[in-house]
Amino acid sequence: MLRYVLIFLIDLTAAACAFMAAYLTSHGYPWALNVPALEEKLAGFALAAAFAFAVFSPYRVSWRYVSTPDLVTILKSALLAVAVYTIGAFLLTRGDNVPRSVPVLTLIYMTVAMVGMRISYRLALEYSRRLPKTSGARRAAGHPILLCGLSDKAESFIRASRRRPGSTFWVAGIIDDSRINLGRTVQGVTVLGSLKDLKAVLEKLHGQGIDVKELIVTEPSPSRKRLMHILTQASSYGMKVLQIPGVTDMEAVTSKNILEPRPIELSDLLLRSEVNIKPDEAISLIRDRVVLTTGAGGSIGSELCRQIAAFAPRRLIITDSSEFLLYTIDTELRDKYPDLDIVTRIVDVRDAERVARIFSRIEPDIVFHAAALKHVPLTEDNPLEAIKTNVLGTRNVADAARASGVSSFVLISTDKAVNPSSIMGATKRAAEAYCQALDMICDKTRFKTVRFGNVLGSSGSVTLLFQNQIAAGGPVTVTHPDIVRYFMTIPEAISLILYASAHSDLHKTGRGKVIVLDMGEPVRIVDLAERMIQLAGLKPYVDIDIVFTRLRPGEKLHEELFHAHEVREGHTEEGYVVASPRVIEWHLLNRTFDEIAACAAREDRARAIALLSHAIPETRNGATTPAAPASLPAKKAETPRGS
Repeated sequence: MLRYVLIFLIDLTAAACAFMAAYLTSHGYPWALNVPALEEKLAGFALAAAFAFAVFSPYRVSWRYVSTPDLVTILKSALLAVAVYTIGAFLLTRGDNVPRSVPVLTLIYMTVAMVGMRISYRLALEYSRRLPKTSGARRAAGHPILLCGLSDKAESFIRASRRRPGSTFWVAGIIDDSRINLGRTVQGVTVLGSLKDLKAVLEKLHGQGIDVKELIVTEPSPSRKRLMHILTQASSYGMKVLQIPGVTDMEAVTSKNILEPRPIELSDLLLRSEVNIKPDEAISLIRDRVVLTTGAGGSIGSELCRQIAAFAPRRLIITDSSEFLLYTIDTELRDKYPDLDIVTRIVDVRDAERVARIFSRIEPDIVFHAAALKHVPLTEDNPLEAIKTNVLGTRNVADAARASGVSSFVLISTDKAVNPSSIMGATKRAAEAYCQALDMICDKTRFKTVRFGNVLGSSGSVTLLFQNQIAAGGPVTVTHPDIVRYFMTIPEAISLILYASAHSDLHKTGRGKVIVLDMGEPVRIVDLAERMIQLAGLKPYVDIDIVFTRLRPGEKLHEELFHAHEVREGHTEEGYVVASPRVIEWHLLNRTFDEIAACAAREDRARAIALLSHAIPETRNGATTPAAPASLPAKKAETPRGS
């Protein structure tokens, strides 16, 4: 409060001085001092200025952060003060000894004085923080960085970085691809060249004793292709690339510092258009319903639970066979949604009696079945365990859902179920077939299957393996130079699962169908490895090597989203396609599963695999017979592969 009083008095003094300066300009010295009743006129103007300050409060404007709106406030105050005084003078004295030039000059002088004091204070502060030209001062200020993109974001970042106490970096320059910006300065920082001039810019700075190792992207909304180009260029010179989040980025908006640089994520570089969907239909599927998820502790299951919880179900039942994973997601959800009714149960989907008892007691409305064994090489070595979980476990959950009158059952499937070459793929295709068959014969319960490819960052994902290998100094191992996979982010995949499930209900998708998410274009795994090395600020094949090993048992070079004989019902704009695979008669499939269960119980691995292959004709000959892989030496990449 004392500070406001002090600033009020300073502004009032500036107003009085402006009034006197106007008379001195109009009459000259010393004649201005002989104007009749000058003291009364000065007091009257001071009162008018005090009234204007009370109306617009310019004394509350921060001198350190004075901006254009603040200058407008000061101008309004000056205008009101001059207007009140002029009107009062003419009403009381008919404007005697008040030349027309005095109000105009007073307005100008008063505005200049008040604005000038604030801008001078701000400039003094910023100048005191600016980096001195000496190398010792540079070292003390932290490491130098370059900005990529002359934009409002760049200007705000430079200004904020100077005000941030204890900043560990300073902006050495800007690069921008627009030639008209070359040589321009922003906040005293110069545009040094374009992205293709990066080498020359770095050499010039190095000649000045400035060694830049970081580039921060400040371009407004760069595309994924543009980000990849910037990353490729910068990493070729050993630079680490960061970016300033956009104001529409939810993480940025909720962050304490919107202008805090963050690493470019691998998901930022996926060359696929993110599907923008409206959540209304997904909300209508979940809100005020009892929802049960299996495999709730896994990567897919836990994100399912997070997004379901946000849609306000009446009750959320989370189940998993892992105590630790279930505890982790349970704690997270209860902390974030304290008012949500959450029921947590340790359940192994292989235990048919336990599953049936949970369903009969809780009576869920909607079930998302995400529990599965997904690691291809492990399931090749442990085929009976994959069969027990993925085939028989799915049957247990689906049968329980049917018996308890669930309205909607959603099976989370995988592209590995198409033309399966592995035990994992074959078991997931068997699970798809069983749910399709039930969907054809059940009136009350809709059994839907959602099929999609790899998700970034899931447990067992190749991206986690690459991260660990890069952190250890390499090499990064890729099974084959031509192997490709479909990728999307986990949150995007789950959003599409929820939306597609709700959308198919509302639009009465035909029975026995499979919903296939739009995964965009497949990505070469070796390109993925190169990008991850570049994101770490390192050079592929120079700082971190990439070596090729061999395809693992059950692994394919190219995954597929559709079987050749599946009829596709057109591409929707909602981010998914409806396909019509061959439907197997339920009684025949159920009888085969009974025989497989008997084989699994007596550990008859060969017979169980044979029955599975017979039930799923799409399985390639001999592809589901696991064999011990012969050891092969790692093959080193002979030539660097460009992006």
